[in-house]
Amino acid sequence: MAATASTTGASASGSTSSALRVSPLSPVLLDAQSSSGVASNVSLHPLPILNVSEHLVRTRLQSSSDNVRVYGMLLGTQSGRDIEIQNSFEIQLAAAGGSSLEVDHDFLRSRQAQYKQVFPTLDVLGWYTVGAVPLESDMHIHKQLLVYNETPLLLQLHPTVASFEAADKDGELPINVYESVIEMVGTEATTFFIPTGYRIETGEAERIAVDHTSKAGAESGGSDESSMVASLMAQYNAIAKLQDRIKLVTAYMQQVKEAKVPMDHESLRQIKAVVSNLPATGLDDLNVELLREYNDVLLTNYLTTMTKGVHTMNEPQQLVDKFDLVQSGQAEGEFGPGGGMGPGGRGARSRPHREAGAGIRAVYS
Repeated sequence: MAATASTTGASASGSTSSALRVSPLSPVLLDAQSSSGVASNVSLHPLPILNVSEHLVRTRLQSSSDNVRVYGMLLGTQSGRDIEIQNSFEIQLAAAGGSSLEVDHDFLRSRQAQYKQVFPTLDVLGWYTVGAVPLESDMHIHKQLLVYNETPLLLQLHPTVASFEAADKDGELPINVYESVIEMVGTEATTFFIPTGYRIETGEAERIAVDHTSKAGAESGGSDESSMVASLMAQYNAIAKLQDRIKLVTAYMQQVKEAKVPMDHESLRQIKAVVSNLPATGLDDLNVELLREYNDVLLTNYLTTMTKGVHTMNEPQQLVDKFDLVQSGQAEGEFGPGGGMGPGGRGARSRPHREAGAGIRAVYS
């Protein structure tokens, strides 16, 4: 696969060894692209930049060393020569003897499949690492990644104080993007890196996220403190200043009372205005007010309970009234005039029923 890509790139390049200008910094880096080539239009979003920076910082903290290198893949979309890098993920490399590193393809394919499920429109466009310029070891890793993209890009972050200061003067970032080209060196096709330009492109959501991140970092003073800790520290400082002012005013009033300092009527009027805005309730009065409110709440609960109890007691009385009404109706309809029963018949039993109903009502009333 890599050999096929090299042959295709060689025929597309069409350059000769006489046109090559290899950079003195690295044998795999060209100073400028040949005149027959056409550079890509690379758009870089903030998310992969933040991912690379976070990956590097986290690895340094875990290893307690500044001499570390990180590697990952770049995801995005490509339409002709227009390339848009939108996301990234980490990859694992293992030593394969000597100083060479081998890509863990199983882990890479697994992460690629996971990201493909979440971002189905993003493809692998290249990879990233750190350093000043690409080295031969980077070219060795680059060739292993040709199976995922025939012409992968390389994004390289230079994480040094000098590089950040130099980039900041020019209003840029210490990030370089390289394309891979195939050039003929003698009779052999050789792969080189060549720098290409890029522009930072952000959407509305990305601008909001980056602005929030930058403000959070400024509030924490560049330390590991979270925004919550910074907010609590601001409140603590405000309370401490208020306490100092109160002590100063109290000490001034005490000295005025003892005639140690002359009386300043303007200052006293300002102090009185501040004190007048404070609650006039003392500690004893506050306790009385709290007890009064507490008793009001208890009284309300007691009234509610008593009302519910009276309602519960009233229900049996209504039941007795209904029972007496039903029994009285049956006695008048069945044993009244025309019923065919004499005084000694069953009609005489209606009176005990009415008396029993009256007795029950007397009990519940």
